[in-house]
Amino acid sequence: MVSLAELYGRAPVPLQNAMATGYGVRELSRRYTGSFRRVVAELERHQWADPEELRADQVQRLRELLTWCGREVPHYRDQFRDLGFSPRDVHDVADLAALPLLEKEEVRAEPERFLPDHRERLVAQTTGGTTGTPLRYWATLDAVRFNYATYEARSRRWAGVRLGVRMASLHGQPIVPADDQDGPFWRHNYAFNQLYLSVYHLNPTTLPAYVDALERFAPRVVVGYMSAVHRIATHLLETGGQGRVLPSAVMVSSETLTPAARHDIESAFGCRVFNGYSLGELVAYVSECPLGGLHVSTEYGVLELEDAAVGREIVATGLINKGMPLVRYRTGDLAEAATEPCRCGRTLPVFASLQGRADDVVHTPEGAVVGPAPMSLAFQRVPRLRRAQVHQDDPASMRVLIEPADGFTDDDQAFLDAELRKRLGTALRIDYERVDAMPRTSGGKERLIVSTVGRDPGGSG
Repeated sequence: MVSLAELYGRAPVPLQNAMATGYGVRELSRRYTGSFRRVVAELERHQWADPEELRADQVQRLRELLTWCGREVPHYRDQFRDLGFSPRDVHDVADLAALPLLEKEEVRAEPERFLPDHRERLVAQTTGGTTGTPLRYWATLDAVRFNYATYEARSRRWAGVRLGVRMASLHGQPIVPADDQDGPFWRHNYAFNQLYLSVYHLNPTTLPAYVDALERFAPRVVVGYMSAVHRIATHLLETGGQGRVLPSAVMVSSETLTPAARHDIESAFGCRVFNGYSLGELVAYVSECPLGGLHVSTEYGVLELEDAAVGREIVATGLINKGMPLVRYRTGDLAEAATEPCRCGRTLPVFASLQGRADDVVHTPEGAVVGPAPMSLAFQRVPRLRRAQVHQDDPASMRVLIEPADGFTDDDQAFLDAELRKRLGTALRIDYERVDAMPRTSGGKERLIVSTVGRDPGGSG
């Protein structure tokens, strides 16, 4: 039986645009109906609320979530019993310290123990952050809508745009065959008023076509992975193209935004860049206000900062998802709390700094540069893969280290190879090596990409 992905790959571009639009119609219903509008209104009101009201609201949400976990979720039911922990005794988020930290490996090893006994319809998702460590994850429809309501209220509207405006997106779905160097390198999702541009074809030969397409489309907002947006920005700066693409805002996420990259993007597009941080596991949401404050959405999750070898690590307890709740989940990302409130007047807590995992990038023989966020997507659905890491010393080849889980087979490796080929094409030589344990940095952090080929154009390597 031919899969939908195979049908899409065989279809001509106009039909692919129609299929992308059909996907958009489905997602409009899934994301933006039900509780969506109510949550947006609630979040807009809460951003100005008295800090004590925010604290009380978060504690109530936390206590309700923990009570439900202790009743419905096997992992927490057993953990609370063994520790003698009662959610009734939670009167402050600091009371979470009575519970142990949760490692991703625990969830990956026994995911069913984090699912509730009685469950509504769940939406299957896969996340790996930028570590090459895939995690199968489930969410309720209400959680999906809360997530997009937060994006609307605390990201889009803070950037001065709203759902439905003309949007150019640079994310990781392989919408164009990797070996296609003729284009077009974008597809239209008319349901979202969106031009979706491939992040896997950004090379010196194709970049002028990208700029032409963006100029014709005239997006109100550009959103996407920092490394991909920055690649287009540097091309505009190098060719004197400032002024050709003038959105009112650029919104980046998933990769560390350095001051140098921010300067380049804002210079090239003539507008402010808005940074954001969230996780596919739906446990944390941090977004940048118009005055540059990195605000924590307290309704979305409880974020603790724990001492780590290289800084203060974000430990997150999600408050919105009963499909697969994660309590005191180690993110591996770093932040520092601000000592003063933000000048914007919003009363949400503020981070002074935020740092995701810093990785190198993958280079292709065609000259494309692929950042860690889109690369991580290739590993997320691979069966029985514990971890993976990419090593590259030459643009013509790369080596993939595989730390297999029990039962990993040659078929699983072939599946991974096919996923990488969708994104990197066939000209790049890829060798595979299975290892017992994955190398880490001197600070103990996992890296998806380790490269000696040039420098990351986004400044995150």
